[in-house]
Amino acid sequence: MRKIKRFKITLREREILNRLMRELPLLRRAGFQSQPEVSAFILSVFKQIDPGVVYEFNQDAHWELDDQSILHKEMFSACAVTLGNQLTAFLESLPNDDKRTAAITVILEFLKTAILFVVDLIKEQAQKEECETLDLQFVYIPPFGAAGAPKMLREAVRLEKTVADKALPSILPHLKSEKIDVSLTDDGRLLPPYTTVFFVPWQKAKKKGKK
Repeated sequence: MRKIKRFKITLREREILNRLMRELPLLRRAGFQSQPEVSAFILSVFKQIDPGVVYEFNQDAHWELDDQSILHKEMFSACAVTLGNQLTAFLESLPNDDKRTAAITVILEFLKTAILFVVDLIKEQAQKEECETLDLQFVYIPPFGAAGAPKMLREAVRLEKTVADKALPSILPHLKSEKIDVSLTDDGRLLPPYTTVFFVPWQKAKKKGKK
């Protein structure tokens, strides 16, 4: 069953502020002079995001994602998550590269929150089916550039790039990613830029033995 939705995420202002305050040289170069200015900046980035997701559960279905169908899993949810179209213009409006780097650091934190929101939805769905979910496997993560990315994204399990490059053109039509305005460019990037695609494998929940 395919599910498509827009959703809201929490701001996590204090957590993200603490993260940014560890980058004091960057913040000074970007022109920030006080902690309240940084807090206001985080809120301004937050106002630009419009999270959306499309995900679909598959059981015993071979998606022809590559020549060997090596991406087949018995049970998995495939997901595309985006933060929406407004961030590009916002980033272009910023006065210097350091401020853009600070903004992208914040954006990646929001992307992490959006991913975890969707993963929780899928976990709930799996539990209703007496299943459990396994670790994420990313097909596409947006480039970080000079920004600091959350550990979840830095250390993410990813498909090998050549396999992922072949898989994306098949995954997105399966998901009908156009419903959340996500598309693939000729050079293999996803638009909007802060979009990610990943699998959440399922397995039958292990039954607890009798004591």
